[in-house]
This record gives sequence, structure tokens and C-alpha cells, in this order.
Amino acid sequence: MFSFSSFLATLFFLEFLTAALGHFQLPIQHVLELGLPPLTLRSQATGFNFDLEKALPPASSTRTPLRSVLSTDGSCATFHGPGKECTANMEVVSLLFEDCGSQFRVCRCSDANMTLDTAVDRLARVPIGLRRFIGDVMVLGGVTHAYTDLASGDIHFFGDAQMDTWIHEASHAFDFALPKSPHSSSVPWNTALSRDSCATDDYALSNRVEAFAQASVMNIYILLHSGHTPPGFQSSCMSNQLAFLNELQLYNVTRLFGNTCAINDLLHARRVQGPAVLDATRTFQTVPLDPPLRTSAALANPLFNFRYGKSIWKWSGVMLSSFMFTAVCIL
Repeated sequence: MFSFSSFLATLFFLEFLTAALGHFQLPIQHVLELGLPPLTLRSQATGFNFDLEKALPPASSTRTPLRSVLSTDGSCATFHGPGKECTANMEVVSLLFEDCGSQFRVCRCSDANMTLDTAVDRLARVPIGLRRFIGDVMVLGGVTHAYTDLASGDIHFFGDAQMDTWIHEASHAFDFALPKSPHSSSVPWNTALSRDSCATDDYALSNRVEAFAQASVMNIYILLHSGHTPPGFQSSCMSNQLAFLNELQLYNVTRLFGNTCAINDLLHARRVQGPAVLDATRTFQTVPLDPPLRTSAALANPLFNFRYGKSIWKWSGVMLSSFMFTAVCIL
């Protein structure tokens, strides 16, 4: 006879199985398989033609070499070795920035285009409010592109990734800090897209997720330049996207461009320990406006197709005892 206790046990098992299957997804290799359609908005440009590097002051850091790739708890080691992303030697360092007491790790392949100094400098220029969402950073050789592991926040940079790419990838890490409820999948974000007539550029038209990351780059530029868009761009046709971003706690300028990663905003950042000593001079400051473009043709940035490769998403899951999943966004 089926007892009440058996019924409860069965019910518990079914709830457990449902939760487990909710975390398990078959591997999906291409963006189209995710059912994320391209946007039908107007593109403002082929790509970004502005330089954020000079507008973002770097945080100073203390660098500690780690003895082996294995010191990274497997994150970098997974991609090092024969047939992997890095087949050469890999240098691993731990970084302690002046604005954060939590350590960052950079793993650089010896055949990478960017030097370790360049990679550390660009990571240091990512505003602390956004940098705290980044996991480990891998610096590799090859054609310039990048991708972010959406579950861990680890970012892989190939070639000579410029500052806008670093902000773009860090924005993915922020967007998916809660992988099952990213900002780019929210109703308000999709409503904003539906009410606007344009997106930032061609790459933003890939899908709503890339539009979010590109809009984040644009918004940070606007915040730094006293509310002005880059030369050749307009904010009026994408005002709803920008308004959505500025409603998020991340884009509060005091926190975003502040002097500590110890921000109690419940945004699930990966680095949350404040520095031992706060630098009172690291405060938000706007920068001079960029000169206007001489011709509209300057918006056709020839480097764009090298900064951003073919848009590919990869989601994969392995049903372990914890039933956790891994999601990777490849630009």
C-alpha cells in the first residue's frame, strides 16, 4: 500500500529532479541555437571609434608571481597545454589593486600579443565598480577577440584587445553575475530595446546580450564625458537603453568610479573586500570632450572586425552532484 510517507518521499524526489534538470542543458554551440534573434534597430556605426583608455585612470597594483599555472585552482590550467588555447609557457600573477582587498589573477601565455604590463594596465583601468565582477583574466595570442565565461566571470583576451573590449567583456561578467536572471534577459531591458530606434553599432545588433554590453561601454563613455556621446553618435535614439542602465546601481558614478570594491549593493560581485587603506584622491572626475569627427566616414573603424570576432555563444552543463552549469559567451 502506498503510504503517506512514500508519497512525501516521491514528491521530494520529483522536486529535486526538477531543480536538477533546470540546471542541466545540452551543449549549444551557436548563438542562433539559443533563440536570440538579431535586433532590427538602426546601427549608428560600424564599430566604436573612440579611445576609453586615456579617459580611465589606472589603479596602482602590487604584483605577486605564482609558482605554477596550477596555483590558479584550475581556471587557467584548464586552457594550458597541448591542443589548448595556450600551448606555450604561461605566466601567472596575483594582483592586489589599491582599490580592492580581494586579489585578481592574470594568466599570460608567452606568445600573447599583449605584454603582461599592458594587460595589467588595462585591467587596472576598468572602473572598480565593474572590475569587481571579473574572474580570472587570460591573455593569449592570435587574432584580436575575447570571450567571457558567464558562470565564472573569467575573461579570455586574444590579440591586442583595446579598452572598449575590456569594458565590454566586464559588462558581460556583470550582466550574468546571477546567470539565471541576467539583466539583458529582463523585461525592462527588452522593453527599452523595443522603444528605441537605434543601437550603438553593428555588433550590438547581434542580439540583446551584445546590445547590453555595447550600451554599457557607451554609457561609461557618456558618464566620463559630462553627458556627451562620442563624436558621431547620438543618445536620443537609444535613450531608453541608457535610462535602463542608469537605473542600475552599478552606474552610480560614486560607486562605479570610486576607490573601493567593498560596495554593499547586493549585485553578487566576485571581489568584495575593501582595500586596507582608502585612497581619498581616487574620486570620480569627468574628462575633456573628444574633438568632433572630420567626416562621417571616420565611424567606419577598420579595426572593428578584428576587435570583435564572429558572435558565438556556448552554453554547456554537466550534471554533477551540485548540478551546476557553465555558460560561456564567446565574442
